[in-house]
Amino acid sequence: MESLSPTRATLFLAVTGLGAAVLVSWFFLTKRRRSLRKVGEVSHLFLYPIKSCRGTSIPEAECKPFGLQSGNLKDRVHGNEVCGRDCGDKASQWITSFLKSKEVYRLVQFEDNMKPRNPKNEYEKYTDHDKVAYPDLSPLLLMSEASVDNLNTKLQKMVTIRNFRPNIVVTGCEAHEEDSWEEVQIGTSVTLKRVMPCPRCILTTVNPDTGVIDMKEPLETMRSYRLHNPLDQGIFKTSPLFGQYVRIQQTGIIKVGDPVYQITY
Repeated sequence: MESLSPTRATLFLAVTGLGAAVLVSWFFLTKRRRSLRKVGEVSHLFLYPIKSCRGTSIPEAECKPFGLQSGNLKDRVHGNEVCGRDCGDKASQWITSFLKSKEVYRLVQFEDNMKPRNPKNEYEKYTDHDKVAYPDLSPLLLMSEASVDNLNTKLQKMVTIRNFRPNIVVTGCEAHEEDSWEEVQIGTSVTLKRVMPCPRCILTTVNPDTGVIDMKEPLETMRSYRLHNPLDQGIFKTSPLFGQYVRIQQTGIIKVGDPVYQITY
């Protein structure tokens, strides 16, 4: 085996050392560029097992690719045509009877091995990598308590955070500060990236305790100050924007009380 001459060996070591130095420098520069700033804490976590029905408040949840899960309870809401496992005749009969409907309703459940839906078909702000099960657009909706508090200063009849059906509620920040969080970390592992603001519909006017619909507020008041940029007229039309749809970058456990950090680079 040919041995390296002193000159070639020195050159080899110098090049290797330079490469290692560049790699180490790049690593630390990259780490320094990623900055965390605490912007609040998680005050509530909600699951919505059935679309338009009352949410369930939970103290902690596992943040999975298709949304939150707590034990056997998953966040499941219906959207467009997607796969699902029929939950059987008993569930169907109970729902149909409870709603006093002449039409027969079926309850279906999405399972991890089923083909998800791509929300890019509805909104171009999504990518080919975004996948959802039954949610309208994103697996998670994030918003702040301060945004609702600010809205209540403009209303005659106050509403609660539950009118807006978020999954993750943040306290300790300014009203609508969540609009500026391009990326956040919750706790030590979960990372979420903002996709687009949530266009609100008439469901916000439904009393979450009684199911009685108002048909007017808070939707009308939100339109007075939370409309979209005119350039986005074709996307949001007349819907006011309240809360942020996020995609899940890194899964993990989320708990009430966890710190929320804004990530900047």
